[in-house]
Amino acid sequence: MSNTWKFINKEDIMFEKAFGRNHYWHYHPNMIKSAGSYMVKVEVLEGDGHDFHRHPEMHEILYILKGQAEQWVEDEMQILDVGDSVYIDANVVHATFNAGKGKLEFLAVLSPPQGWEAGTIDVSQEEPYINYRAK
Repeated sequence: MSNTWKFINKEDIMFEKAFGRNHYWHYHPNMIKSAGSYMVKVEVLEGDGHDFHRHPEMHEILYILKGQAEQWVEDEMQILDVGDSVYIDANVVHATFNAGKGKLEFLAVLSPPQGWEAGTIDVSQEEPYINYRAK
């Protein structure tokens, strides 16, 4: 097998349940050592979401596959529908909530992999983010 490419079949996907959401990892450095990014499909149940947070050393792209997302980037909110996407630079506060009926599904691409260790920082209880949406 080449170190520069790899097919990922359904049975190869890494499943993770985190914060009440299903994560289906398609590309992850644990799967492909030379991967320059992560790619995960995330499922968010109706009424749920990933509250305000930031990735200090990772960029993120979200692409909506199913449902409708209430997407926040800093103090700006936009409703994203199937086929819409958003680019979020490293260390930018953002949040994604299910704004529709049924399940929200999106792909998230994060890079660079070296930024993973810096983690995800929750800021949902900090000003001004705690006031941005009705809980």
